[in-house]
Amino acid sequence: MNYEIQFARIANFGKLQDRFLTCQHLKSQDLSKSSMGDVFTVVEILSPWFPTAQIGQLIINNFTKFYYQGGSTSDLLNFEEALKRVNESLAEVTQNGETDWIGNLNGILAVMVDNNLHIAVTGRAEAYIFRDGKVNYLTEDLQGGLEVHPLKTFSNIISGELKGHDKILISNKDLLDHLSIESIKEIVTLNNPSLAASQIVKLLRKSRVRNVNLVIIDLYSKDEISSETISPNPEEVFYLDKSNESILNRFTPLWTNIALPILKIIVLGASRLGRGFMGLIRRKEVTLQEKEIPPSPTAPKESEIEKTDKFHKEFLADENRDNGLLKDEEINYSPEFVHYYNLQKEKDISKARYSTIMTNIKGVGIKLWQILLSFGHWLWDIAQDKNRRKYLYIVLAVILIVVIGLIIGLRARGSKVGNLEAQKILDEAISLEKQGENLISAGNQVEATTKFASAIDKAKSIKNNPFVTKNADEVINSSYQNLDKLTSTTRYNNLTAATSVGESAKGLVVISGDVFLYTDDSIYKGNLLGVTPSKVATIPKGKGNFLVASRADKIIYLYTSNQYVFEFSTITNKLDQSKIAESKWETANAISNYVGSIYLLDGVLGQIYKHASSQDSFSAGAQYINPVNINLKQAVSLAIDGSVYVLKSNGQALKIQKSKLQDFSLKDTPLPYDKILEPIKIYTDSDTPSLYVLDNGQKRILEYDKDGHYIHQYALPDSFEKITDFNISSKSRKIWVLTKGSVYEINI
Repeated sequence: MNYEIQFARIANFGKLQDRFLTCQHLKSQDLSKSSMGDVFTVVEILSPWFPTAQIGQLIINNFTKFYYQGGSTSDLLNFEEALKRVNESLAEVTQNGETDWIGNLNGILAVMVDNNLHIAVTGRAEAYIFRDGKVNYLTEDLQGGLEVHPLKTFSNIISGELKGHDKILISNKDLLDHLSIESIKEIVTLNNPSLAASQIVKLLRKSRVRNVNLVIIDLYSKDEISSETISPNPEEVFYLDKSNESILNRFTPLWTNIALPILKIIVLGASRLGRGFMGLIRRKEVTLQEKEIPPSPTAPKESEIEKTDKFHKEFLADENRDNGLLKDEEINYSPEFVHYYNLQKEKDISKARYSTIMTNIKGVGIKLWQILLSFGHWLWDIAQDKNRRKYLYIVLAVILIVVIGLIIGLRARGSKVGNLEAQKILDEAISLEKQGENLISAGNQVEATTKFASAIDKAKSIKNNPFVTKNADEVINSSYQNLDKLTSTTRYNNLTAATSVGESAKGLVVISGDVFLYTDDSIYKGNLLGVTPSKVATIPKGKGNFLVASRADKIIYLYTSNQYVFEFSTITNKLDQSKIAESKWETANAISNYVGSIYLLDGVLGQIYKHASSQDSFSAGAQYINPVNINLKQAVSLAIDGSVYVLKSNGQALKIQKSKLQDFSLKDTPLPYDKILEPIKIYTDSDTPSLYVLDNGQKRILEYDKDGHYIHQYALPDSFEKITDFNISSKSRKIWVLTKGSVYEINI
């Protein structure tokens, strides 16, 4: 693929009463299908939301499903086959009596594959391409009548090849009822998709529009992205019925309704108190004015001062005219001369306005300074007067109370729920915790875990509300204590980093107290006693970036993005390229080793390649499994102790012995967190009696025996945003965790 896309959507967060309307982006979760591109849909059914929502989502789901299941090497054939299956499903729905959608359906189903665009349209829906400042109406000739046969619902197709910086807009027809195509063209062509969608959504919100959904797509070449001439943002969604206002915008009503009136009262009081001082200043000004020299009686009035505009004096002033000269109407002034004159006049007017504004600003500044000075004198006088000093304390106390009230108000407004609702949720959390304790007494531990987990979730939802923060924390802590006992969990709330190399670190290996960290292009060596890691090796240019690593005694094998394997000696700090006989290393996303052989896992193709060692090189890769019998697609990690353990992206683990799949699974993971949400790595070796799995989604490391039975789990702090790697020493009973470039050591 030579192109990448950047896009943004405008949609509705809630439901519309009079129609079903949705704008979606979908992509296959199967990495092997990534070359089939992205699916974009805009579907609208002009009838009440229920039950037409089922029809609308049926169209989207079936189209996506059948398109990515297509077996043809032609994307267009897969696209047409998916449309055929969608039409057949609509015909089947119609036969079952669901006919309200007929004549009310407007939609576009589109696929972007590299720089190829395929579009199918039904009813009234809009698709435009903006190229070189021009607008091409893609669906103009594709929109037929609304009454169509179900089997021909999506039968109007257009396909074409796009160029770099082409921008595509897909929308329902209501967009043009509120914005002209010229306005849309200007917004879309001058901005990236995110900024364009942001501007359009502001205009639509201003008109209280809710019945518009659209997607804006921009096409970039990979060369532009690799050269960092652009920085595409991830997909952004803007909701017409949900505000994206910042905290500053939320603060505006509080400032207008509370803080500003209070400030006005304070300023007004200070102004009154300083009137005596202002009067004194005015009297001094009058005295100074009297001392000034009066103007000369012969001095001309301002209105009589001769004008200095040479153009006016030479050509317009009647008293300076020579009757022998041409009259004004007889003179053909050059356009450049007249333009210069007008420009000079505009500059003079701008200077005069600027001077007036600056004078006013200075005047306001002087008055504010005088008011503050008067207020300061008043406070000083009261502080010096013992009889009136108590009033000063009262004023300061009132100001302090107002400030505290504003802070509390801001925090309360920033929380998701009001104080009364927060208290209600807290009562529910406390009740759930007590129910869990009662269930433990009754011997029902499974249901008790569910109650404690629900109590924790509710308490966390109101934790940021200042009125219930303390009680919510108590519920969270006590519920976790009970839950951890039931689920055999060790929880770590506060950990201190043993060492750090920066957020660019991707993986670590710990050997005898030394920690080795690798980034994209370098290897760092540090010490767990606090020695800051220093760079000890760098990958040669043209060899790609380090992706994954595996340790074999004192050697670390590192696999790169350009399909090379390097050997790093932890004794000599020397980095050498591993030699391979007759062929190149395969594509891989994980690496492991066992008894001198290197194993590469390709989670896209679903294969493991074994490279046996021979003297000073490795043999060509041999396929380790038959992909027909063993599905390793979407695998993310592997570990070997004689058996091969493979971890997949859905949390499933497989065990393979001598290239044959074993009857194995990860079992007995305790409720309610029995699902592994974001599996990152599986770890074991011949010296480690257990299997360990890193679940970044729930910030934990799970321990299983080698038959797959759950043993224990280690819950890491919530502050660990992204855990990228971990190492284990079963002998010293320690785990080392890498997150954002920092290494943390925990005892197990």
